[in-house]
Order: sequence, then structure tokens, then C-alpha cells
Amino acid sequence: MKKLESISSNLLFLFHCFLVMLLIFENSVSIPYWLQPLGRMHPLILHFPIAFIVLLVILSFLKKQIDSKSFQKINRFLVLFTSFTTVIATIMGLFLSLESTPTELMTLHKWIGVVVSFLIYFLTFIKKETLYKTVLYIGFICVLFTGHFGAGLTHGANFITEPLAKVESIEINENTPIFIGFVKPILDAKCVSCHNAEKQKGDLDMTSFEKMMLGGKKGKLWISKNPEESSLLKRAHLPIEHEKHMPPEGKKQLTSEEIKLLSAWINQGANEKITLTDLPANDALGVLIKSRLKTIDNKKKLAYTFDFADKKDIEALENPFRTVIQKSPSSPAIDVVIHGRQTFKQEFITDLSKIKKQIVSLNLSYLPIDKNSINFISSLHNLEDLLLNFTNVNTEDLEAIKTCSNLKNLGLSGTQVDANIAPILKHLPKLNNVFIWNTSISEDDIKILKSEFTTINFETGFISLGDTLQLTPPILVSKKTILDKEEFIELGHKIQNVEIRYTTDGSKPDSTSTLYKRPLKIDFANKKPIKTIAYKKNWLASEIKDYSFSDKGYTPEKFELIHQGLNSEFIGEAKTILIDHIKGGKYANSSPFWATFSEKNYLNAVADFGANPPDIKKVIFSYGMRNNQKKESLALLEIWAGENKNNLSLIKHIKKNHNKIIVEKGGQRQITLEIPKSKNRYYKIVGIPHKKEKLYVDQVFFY
Repeated sequence: MKKLESISSNLLFLFHCFLVMLLIFENSVSIPYWLQPLGRMHPLILHFPIAFIVLLVILSFLKKQIDSKSFQKINRFLVLFTSFTTVIATIMGLFLSLESTPTELMTLHKWIGVVVSFLIYFLTFIKKETLYKTVLYIGFICVLFTGHFGAGLTHGANFITEPLAKVESIEINENTPIFIGFVKPILDAKCVSCHNAEKQKGDLDMTSFEKMMLGGKKGKLWISKNPEESSLLKRAHLPIEHEKHMPPEGKKQLTSEEIKLLSAWINQGANEKITLTDLPANDALGVLIKSRLKTIDNKKKLAYTFDFADKKDIEALENPFRTVIQKSPSSPAIDVVIHGRQTFKQEFITDLSKIKKQIVSLNLSYLPIDKNSINFISSLHNLEDLLLNFTNVNTEDLEAIKTCSNLKNLGLSGTQVDANIAPILKHLPKLNNVFIWNTSISEDDIKILKSEFTTINFETGFISLGDTLQLTPPILVSKKTILDKEEFIELGHKIQNVEIRYTTDGSKPDSTSTLYKRPLKIDFANKKPIKTIAYKKNWLASEIKDYSFSDKGYTPEKFELIHQGLNSEFIGEAKTILIDHIKGGKYANSSPFWATFSEKNYLNAVADFGANPPDIKKVIFSYGMRNNQKKESLALLEIWAGENKNNLSLIKHIKKNHNKIIVEKGGQRQITLEIPKSKNRYYKIVGIPHKKEKLYVDQVFFY
């Protein structure tokens, strides 16, 4: 034992001399690469001295329960072993600290750690019990502080005390900057622990937008509107075992949904201040944010107490003109949307009686509903959202909805309601928002309503501020540009009593052009767009707005993809995207409206038109280019047809060279394939991109 003590004492003396030397010359010391792994073992080794110091403290309280000789031997061995592991962990920590830029937190962690090492070393010399306990307890307290600062270096400042702090959370809504409400929380959770003011791995601090924009040792975190080349996402997409994958293996990883959101935000421009309300309709980022807001809203709501509807009832109610969707597998609440003015039947509403207890959202906008429909709505006692925009309802009709006491949002824009709506609103205690623009309710009446119902937000659209302002162009109310032959389009404006003029022959509209009075039916034989303009007294006329429409043609009964595409690069399923009758944006990107394919996972889809297929003589293939794309992506396009899915014949193919292209006014491209008129049940579409290119496809049309 004496020989072991002698060896241990000499080693401890040498190690502490070496520690002092490192502290004196640390600004001149450079750790060689072969010694750096030793420093990186610091987080592993430090657990030993912490455990043994705690054990020494516990042992000091048990001294009276152990005979004197046994206590001395056990305590002496523990003191020597604790001092040895403490100085080794401290030296390793110094090695590790020399790899990065020193910060205030790191300096505190380092020097308190050094103090702990020397305090435990002093215990090996102390014989007097009172002094021994004093030094030991001081050392134990120092360990607590060292651990706290160490956790701050690893997981961020105040990591240990953070759960005890009262954090004031912000209210997240559609006006919250997307970076603050949705992007920064992801980065805070997955990145900031290694990239903060105290621990800047790669010289990167991600604690604020301004510091993120400075980038790190490897350059910028992201390239605006170019997620594919942005370092943040390139590293996230690397295999988890790759040394450059971020977050590193063992850390909490980014989920696929988080990567999609970051990609969409960067693709949109990586703007710090942009909000959901600033985004254009159908923007990929907007779709994601709406989904997240809906999730947040659902979490805030108390669990519904009513039972789940029978799945068979939900499936039976689904049809092309009525959407019945359960909010989530864990929620019994149901959203219903009914669309199609020309095909509408009152039974589409009254047939919902089997699930009326579960309906919490009902959208009947633009439909010719009658009193029977309104009376049915009065039986929906759990209804929270009711949209009656641009229907023919009036104030008297709305008397029936007094029974919908859970109503929170009520859409009445473009209806015949008037200021006499006030008594009805008094029966709806939970109402938050009422949309009443484009109604006969005057500005004075609105002021009275706002003073009487201070908890309700009345959305009134724009109010005239003078005769020098220019009107915004007319809007397409339904937002749909791909229609069937029986559908109508509706034009509108957010300002009341605006006159809309339009032309269909390609000429510029003016104050003498056709006045818009009712929904229009599209003549698809006329390839020219509808040109619109808005007029109102004491306002400047709006700019001319063009709207082009496409015939959606025949929709297959089934659509099967043999290759599913690149799941990490789009949201949703390709088999839905390609026949959903929604065009992608100006440029192809990773979004809910573009399916992405590669040379290996190329487009290989089979459309099944059922036992009674239509006469098809044309297939249109719609695909897109990324902004600044330099070469054609599509190499080969083939159409196969036949009655047997497993034995189809090639009827048309097109090859395209990998030539340079110019993408200026949008990357959408369209190929029309004329085929022999036939009634084949199956049509197979094969689209193969050029090597190293990606093929973005948004729609396949059959005519």
C-alpha cells in the first residue's frame, strides 16, 4: 500500500506540474492532431471524478458507522483515485479547449475545474479532519458550478436551470414572423447547443438571425432561394454516420417535416420578417405554416368529449363535390367542405345528419343554399367554424344559427346581411372573428358593432382613404385555374361596390368593356386569357390582371406509381400531386405541388380509367425548371397504352437533348403528345431525366 501511495503521489505531482505548465503557456501551445482525440474524451472521463467526489462527501457522513482503520484505508484510496481522475479530466478538458475560441462560459468552466483539481489534490496532504471536510465540501460545491457551466457549453447557457425559469411564450399566429415562430425554434432545439455564443463550433453562432447571417468557418448557412446548395440542408441530408452530417450522430436529429419547412423557408427567400399573410396563395411555405398553425390550434383546444363517427358513414358521405375529413386519427372532430355551385344539391348538406355531432367546421361558400340548409346548420351544436361567404343568406336566415353556441369564426362576406345582425351575435358567446366585407353593413354600422362586441374581430376588408389611391386588381374567388367543362369562375374584390370589367378576346379591358355580373363559364376552345380591371368612383383604376384557365380533362379512376419519386424532396404523395389539378408555382421546387424524380427513381406511372374508358387522343405532360437551371432536365418521355396493365404497347415517345436553356419568366413547361384516338383502359407515362438532373412534374392531363 505504501509503495502504491508513493507511486500515486509522484504521478499526481507530475500531472499537476504539467497542468500548471499548460495554463502558463496555453496561448503558445498547439495540440497535435494525434493528441486531439484524448481531449475529446473529456466528456467521458469527467464522470469518474464527479462520482468519486460525491462518494467522498457521502463517506464523510458515514465515518462513525465504519471502524477507524477501515475508514482510513477506504478514504485514502478514494482520495488518491479521485485526485488522479480529476487531474486527468482537467488536462483533457484543457486539450479540448485549445481546439476552439475561448468564451466567457468556457473560461469559467476551465478555471473552476482547475480549482477543483487542486482542491482534491490538497486533500491527499491534509490530516486535520475539520480542514479536510472544509476543503472537500468547497470542492463539491465547485463541482456543481463546473458541471453547470459545462452543461452550458454542451447544451447551451443555463441548460440546467432553464426548466426552472419562467419563460414567457409568444402567441403564434398568421402575423408572427415565420422565422421567429417556426424556423428559430427548430434551430434552437437542434443546433444552438453546439453553435452558441459560448460554444461556437466551426466559428458559428446560431443564437440570432444576425449571427446566423454571418455564417461560420465554412461560409454561409444558407443561400437565399437555393435550398439545394445551402450548407444547412446539404449537411442535414448527408448519411447520419457521415462526419459532416449535422446534427452529429448521437444528437437529436432534424425530422423530415422540419427539413421540409427549412427548405421551403430558404426557397422562399429566407426572410426574417415575412409572415404567413405576406405569402402568395398556394405558396409551399404557406401550406406548411398553415398546417403547423392548425396543429398548434388543435393542441390548445380541449379534447372533444363527443364520440368518433363511424368510418363507414364518413366514407359514404365523401364524393367529388363534398369533402368530409376527420381532423386527425386521434380526434373525432370533422371538417366538411362542399363545392361546385352548378352541381350543388341541398341534400349535400342535409345528408350530413349522421355525423352532425362531430362536425366542427363547415364551408358552404359560393353555394345557393336555402332555409332548409340553414335550419340543418342550427343542429350542429359543436360547430366552431362556419363559412357562408358569397352565398344568398340574409340576416333573417341567420336567426337559426343562434343555437350554435360554440361558433368561433363566421364568414359572411359577400352575403345580404345587414346591421340587424347584432341580436344574433349576442347568442354566440365564443365568437372571435366575423368576416363582413362586401356586405351592405356601412362603416358607421361597423363602428357600432365594434363598440358593442369588443371581443369580436370584424374583418371588413379595405376602407377608402381618398381619391388618389389605386385599386388592386380583381381576384379569382375560387383560386382554381384548372376546371371541368361545367364549372364556372367567380371574380371578386376586397373593396365593396367595385365595378369589374373584363374581356375574353385578348384585348385590354377598359370602362366600356363587359361588366362582370355573375359567374362565368369558360370556353376552353378560346385559348386567350380573361383580362380584368377594377373601377370605383374616387379611386384610380386597377392594373389589368390576366387569368388563364385549363380544362382538367379526364381523371383516371386509379393512378399507380411504380417508382414513388424522391420522398425527401416534396410534400405529399406523387400519385396525388400529378392528378390533383393544381399547377405548381412559377419555378419548380420542393413543395406540395411538385413531384420530384431522378434517373434512378424516374417517373413510371399507370393511369387506370376503369371498365368504361373515355376516348383519349391527347396527353399533356407538365413539368418545371428550377430558377437559374442551366440545362434541360427531361431526357425521355414515353406513353404506353393497352387493356392489360402488364402488357402495354409504346404509342408515343419524345427524346430531348441535354441542351442549355434559359429560365426567365417562370420554369413551367408543357409537352403535348397527340396519340391515336382510342379507348384504352391503361396508359403508362414514363419520364426519365438526364443524368445528375432532377425532373420536377406537377400535372399529367388526359384529353
